[in-house]
Amino acid sequence: MRLPSADYFSDLLKAIQAVADEGTFKITGEGMRLVAMDPAHISLVDFELSSSAAEEYECEGELQMTINLSELIKLLKNVKSGESLTLSYSEGEKKLEMIVVDATGSRQRVFTFNTLETVEARSVTPKLTFDARARISSKAVREAIRDCKALSDYVKVTISPEEVILAAKGELGGAQIKFSKSGAAIYEIETDKEVWAHFSINYLEKIVKAGSALSDELVMELTTNKPIKLGFPIPSGKLEYLIAPRIEGG
Repeated sequence: MRLPSADYFSDLLKAIQAVADEGTFKITGEGMRLVAMDPAHISLVDFELSSSAAEEYECEGELQMTINLSELIKLLKNVKSGESLTLSYSEGEKKLEMIVVDATGSRQRVFTFNTLETVEARSVTPKLTFDARARISSKAVREAIRDCKALSDYVKVTISPEEVILAAKGELGGAQIKFSKSGAAIYEIETDKEVWAHFSINYLEKIVKAGSALSDELVMELTTNKPIKLGFPIPSGKLEYLIAPRIEGG
């Protein structure tokens, strides 16, 4: 698989790592897919990268590749804008080879990375339906989470027909950040009622920080006191998350 942008692939790995430090990619002729949960089973990432994202792509059969994402990201830490990345995986040898070539073609770096034994952990994305959907600026949500974090460990997310609200309450006080449907940060709201739920700020912050590096848009889907779905539109792929709500307390 040859990708035109090595740093973009590194950002994709960081987006997965916001949930899991290890993951198993299922690789077919159509592309690669990963579904993984964090150890506490509070958040889930559903990632796909289509073969059309690559300049060259070859895959025989169906492969599984389990990698330590944290260690692989360290290896790709020094990739620069304009560098291409070629990935070659041998399932028999459990080795991933990465070739990074600079924009001028004058420097080539070759890394080999030992993958892990694949354990058949069946992470599947639950089938959920949602009462509300909002398309919103990912940067605006990231900044709102930062404001809420100063006061609480949890944030209440509300979607109503006219606005999206992030609110937090703590011992020192409260914060409420409202985004009006008519404002620049909201691209679209689809709902006929108000829905809300509370979520851990730490989980939200990690996911929105990683996702906003890849997409200016965030698609939020929510039903009262149910998991929130966060989608970041990416070219030739899918990057979606679920975060379980905090039911007790208000």
